[in-house]
Amino acid sequence: MNNRIILLLLILPVAFSCAKKTVDVPRVPKSPDEGGYVVEEGSTQIGIASWYGIDEHNNFAASGERFSKYAYTAAHQTLPLGTVVRVTNLENGRDVIVEINDRGPFVKGRIIDLSHAPAEAIDMIGPGTVKVKVEVVSSPSARSTSTSYFDPHYTVQVGSFSDQGNAMYLKRQLDPDYDDVRVETVKLGGGEYFRVRVGRFSDEDEAERTASRLRSSGLTSRVLLE
Repeated sequence: MNNRIILLLLILPVAFSCAKKTVDVPRVPKSPDEGGYVVEEGSTQIGIASWYGIDEHNNFAASGERFSKYAYTAAHQTLPLGTVVRVTNLENGRDVIVEINDRGPFVKGRIIDLSHAPAEAIDMIGPGTVKVKVEVVSSPSARSTSTSYFDPHYTVQVGSFSDQGNAMYLKRQLDPDYDDVRVETVKLGGGEYFRVRVGRFSDEDEAERTASRLRSSGLTSRVLLE
């Protein structure tokens, strides 16, 4: 009897160890850049997020609208303003939808700055920075879907008018000499503005050459990141 009990005790640990399954946990490649991760597909980016909004509250964002720490918005260096993204905190699985309305962050190794409200929603106020996944939900950009949403694209702004007729007049003047002259409507502070823009460029130098050509014609122009 004692021999049978001893034999059973020897067999049980082996049986349980054979039944245990190995679970592979996906690893996120680390970036060679200090403090961040870089994994980019056409519409997905993984990296370090931070948050802002206390000092900036009620100032103007890059979009021209008033920044609010209560709004579900964020800053990104290259995504077109108006792009809607889902940001997932990879440390706890919480996610939030925000609109890109500002530029930043300007700290090396960070990919997105959330306003206070969405940062609170994914529980990153305390840590300050967390690893996140940024997924493009929708974008106002006309760029090809074969290229990354995160690649910088530039345009040249020639004028901004409160009167649509003036914007359309300038567009007609430019149409014979330039491709892709368009009037984009922006609502700011309860008013509506009509911005005349020329071209879309993946190369900033090419955009600067177009801006220089426009200036030589006597037009005020500047290169913008879309």
